[in-house]
Amino acid sequence: MVFQDENTLYALPETLLPTAGTSLLGADFGSVHTRAVFIDQVDGQYRLVSRAQALTTADAPYGDVTVGLGRALDQMTALIGRGFLAGDRIAIGPGFGAVGAEQFVATASGGRPMRAVLVGLMADVSLASGKHALGSVYTDLADVISIGDLRSEEAKVNAILGKRPDLIFIVGGTDFGAQSTLLALVKTVRLALSLLPAENRPIIVYAGNEAMRETVTILLTDLAEVFPAANVRPALNREYLAGAELELAVAYGRYKAMTGGYRDMPALTRLGVLPTASSYSTIIRYLGGVTSGGVLALDIGSSTVTIAASLAKRGYLNIRPDLGVGHSAVSAVEQIGAERVLRWLTYKSSVSDVLDYVYNKTLKPATIPGTPEELEMEFALAREIAREALESARRGWPRRARIAPFATLIGAGAVLTQALDPGLSAMLLLDAVQPAGIVRLQSDPYAVIPALGAAAYMTPLVAVQVLESGGLLDLGTALCTEGVTRAADAMQIDVKYSDGRTASRIVPNNAFRLIDLPGGQRARITVRLARGLTISGKSRLTLDVDGGAAGIICDTRGRPLRPPADLGKRRDLLVRWFIGARAAVTQAPRAETSGPAPTDEENP
Repeated sequence: MVFQDENTLYALPETLLPTAGTSLLGADFGSVHTRAVFIDQVDGQYRLVSRAQALTTADAPYGDVTVGLGRALDQMTALIGRGFLAGDRIAIGPGFGAVGAEQFVATASGGRPMRAVLVGLMADVSLASGKHALGSVYTDLADVISIGDLRSEEAKVNAILGKRPDLIFIVGGTDFGAQSTLLALVKTVRLALSLLPAENRPIIVYAGNEAMRETVTILLTDLAEVFPAANVRPALNREYLAGAELELAVAYGRYKAMTGGYRDMPALTRLGVLPTASSYSTIIRYLGGVTSGGVLALDIGSSTVTIAASLAKRGYLNIRPDLGVGHSAVSAVEQIGAERVLRWLTYKSSVSDVLDYVYNKTLKPATIPGTPEELEMEFALAREIAREALESARRGWPRRARIAPFATLIGAGAVLTQALDPGLSAMLLLDAVQPAGIVRLQSDPYAVIPALGAAAYMTPLVAVQVLESGGLLDLGTALCTEGVTRAADAMQIDVKYSDGRTASRIVPNNAFRLIDLPGGQRARITVRLARGLTISGKSRLTLDVDGGAAGIICDTRGRPLRPPADLGKRRDLLVRWFIGARAAVTQAPRAETSGPAPTDEENP
């Protein structure tokens, strides 16, 4: 596996060089759930062997994430018969034989993000790149100090002292360019550090002028831990983020080890606790390099929404810590507005009902919907926060990439992956992203991406082989129409299965339908569209498609999706969409010369 960013390979520290090992245990600590996966070699190939989850125990009364992890490992032991404990500790290393795992990786997205202060030179150059790099980890940007800052040095020092940052990220200057201005800012940081108690001093990550790396390290290392990285802006017209993102990930792990219930993690994993988002970025970059077309991963969590994209072989990562369906539900509705949630409900509701729901969800984020109405509310909230996160992510992409189609969509997070059935997961993912054309849909119900992204630093082959052997759940191939038609029927699709069977289906306009095609199978389909509609610019096309848990997904609802404002019409329409997503249509074999294709009334 090769990771590239604008033709520059990742430069990994010696401590992260690849290592050998036949088994790997991964743990992802979310705000609500701790998810564990066990990967081992089966017939010489790495495979996902088992997974389990339990509630995260980072907060009171336990204050120790290993408690929840131990519960998940107990479940895994019951499933596969392999123990993961040696006495009262988790067995990690090569000396335990058939117990435990040889390697352990940990990722986290839960808990308070790092409070950060960004220090740099020019707002539209180094500071812009610094903000992009900070977007790869869970941070709350508390202040920005630059040469354009009109505050006095005393005010800048007081700002750092008042914000009490966990991280100070210093950028600025092209490689081997002028140094005096940046040096003055570094001295301001040093003065602030000297006034802070030792236990409250932040971690320093330096990703500025290469020529100043040693000077900055010498100036600050006696007061704080310094992580030097490659310059985020080595030249005015070139941005390089990979090195800084890696060091920020390591700094995040160090921060986690000092806070919450993660204090035992450094003894278990030599990588430390990496941000979950970094794993998404790593894996999506890889998938974008080995597949044609853009790849997008959407992770909707309790406290955070993460979007990782690969477009034209370049990776983009966007984290929204103010959006989520649990801990961040209230702030999410404040961002998007309750009215956007109401437009997805089939029952009469009000703004106050939405607010009641999200306040209760924030107080008790681990609860699951107990009624159909609550389930609708959660799905509606997930759709709209995903749309909000995607729109904010697009603003950080190059102009050409904002309208680029995605060939693959990957859904993650319980609300997308643990829906009632795969068809509903597929519909929610399409509702959130609203792509057009031919799209491959996958989901990560086992939370394997966080483990694979972290494992790629040590044993890249683990990530490659697990992804190739079904580590992700294939939902199916979606056919999403563009345009407008007055015809009642939008699509006729003829399917020729690999075993010689054939089937036909007529899909109405503004409908969502599934056609049976199990995972691991391929079929040749011919699609004919009504006047005014296209798929990938064509009104008729023949292609081979792969199956999945949802089969062939026919989406003739157009773009953008607009549920009717009238409650009665909206109820009828949304219920039809929901029913269409619940089950694929399986048709009996028929001869090529048989009669016309059945309609929905004939074959509901």
